[in-house]
Amino acid sequence: MPQQHMIALVFDYNLSYPRGVLRGVRQYAANRPDWTLVLHGSDGFTPRSMASLQGVGLISDITSVELAKTLQTLPQPVVNVTSVVPNLNFPCVSVDHNQVGRLAFQHLWDRGFRQFAFVGHPHHPYSYERENGFREALTEVGLTPECYYDRSRYAYRHRGRMLTVNSELQQWLRNLKKPVGVFACHDVWAVHVIGACRLTELRVPEDVAVIGVDNDDLLCELALPSLSSIHVPVEQIGYQAAALLDRLLKGEKRPEQPHLIPPVGVVARQSTDILAGADPDVTEALLFIRRNAHRPISVGELLRQVPVSRRSLEMRFRSLLERGIGEEIRRVHLERAKELLATSVLSVEEVAERSGFASAPYFARFFRQATRMTPSDYRRQFHGSLQH
Repeated sequence: MPQQHMIALVFDYNLSYPRGVLRGVRQYAANRPDWTLVLHGSDGFTPRSMASLQGVGLISDITSVELAKTLQTLPQPVVNVTSVVPNLNFPCVSVDHNQVGRLAFQHLWDRGFRQFAFVGHPHHPYSYERENGFREALTEVGLTPECYYDRSRYAYRHRGRMLTVNSELQQWLRNLKKPVGVFACHDVWAVHVIGACRLTELRVPEDVAVIGVDNDDLLCELALPSLSSIHVPVEQIGYQAAALLDRLLKGEKRPEQPHLIPPVGVVARQSTDILAGADPDVTEALLFIRRNAHRPISVGELLRQVPVSRRSLEMRFRSLLERGIGEEIRRVHLERAKELLATSVLSVEEVAERSGFASAPYFARFFRQATRMTPSDYRRQFHGSLQH
C-alpha cells in the first residue's frame, strides 16, 4: 500500500454547494490511492488542527476572514473554492460569477420581464461579480436594475445567521415597479425574498418573479412557491480543486488567475413560471415548446395546438420576445442540449436525439454556429476528466 497523504477538507457543509464540492473532491481522490481525505468543520480550525492531521494540503470553502487568516499561516498549499471573502491570495476554483449574472438576466428576459432587481451583498466578491454580470447584460438592452443590499459584515451563512425578512426588504419590494424579475445572488436570500413577498401580499411569480443560485434542492423545494435557481457545477469545481491541489503538491507553480467554470443552466420552478405581459396564446405556445423540448417540433404542429394565424402569433412573439417562433423553438432545443452535455455522459448522438434535433450532424453544425464551440468542447468545460 502506498504511503498515505492526508488531505484536509475544511468546510461548512450545511448547504448543498459545499456538499457538492466535497463529492467532486472524493471523485478525484478515488483515482489517488495515496490520498486520505479528512473532513474538518470551518469553525474552530487552527494551525494545530492541521498539524495533528499531518496534512500535506488543504481544500476549503473560505467564508470568513478569521478562517482566511488561519489558513494563510500554514506552510501547506491551500485551494479555495468560494468567493465570499475579498482580496484573498489563495489559488481558487469557482463558478464564473459574471456568467451566472448574465444567465439570470437571460432567464428573466426570456419570460418577458422588462423591469429587474437584484438582492445581494456589496462586499462579497461572488455577489458583486454576479451583480456585475446581471447589470452588464441589462445595460446592453438599455436597462438598469434596482438593488437591495444586506450590509452586515457576515457572509450568506455564518454561525446560523442569514439575511432576515425585515420591514426594509418588504418596503423595497413594495416600491418596485411590477411585474419585476428579481435575481438574488444565492438561494438562501432568494428564499427570503419569496418570504418577504408573502408577508407583503405580493404574488410570486405574477408580481415578483424570483431566481436564485446554487440549486439547493431542499431550499428550492421548501420555498412557497418553489424556487427557480441557477445550477452551479459544484462537483466539477471540487474535482478541479483537487486536481489543482495535486499539481501544487507535485511542485507546479500556482496559477495567477482563478479557474472559473461556467454555470450549467437554470432549473426552472414555480417562482419564474410565468410569461410577463403575454397574452394567453403566446403563453400556451411557449409552454408547448418547453414541454416538448425533447423532440422535434414544427411551427405547423405548434399552430395546431394554438389555433391562431401564423402571422398573428409570429408578430406577437416578436413583439414580446424579439424573436420569431422558429427561433424560439431552436433556442429551447439548444438550451436542453447544453443541459444534457453539462450534466450527463450521453453521446453527442443521444444528446441530439433527446434535444429534438433531426440528426447528429445537423445538431453539431447548429451548435457550433450558435456557440462557436463543438458539443464536445462545450462538455469539456464541465466534465474535464470528471466521470459520472
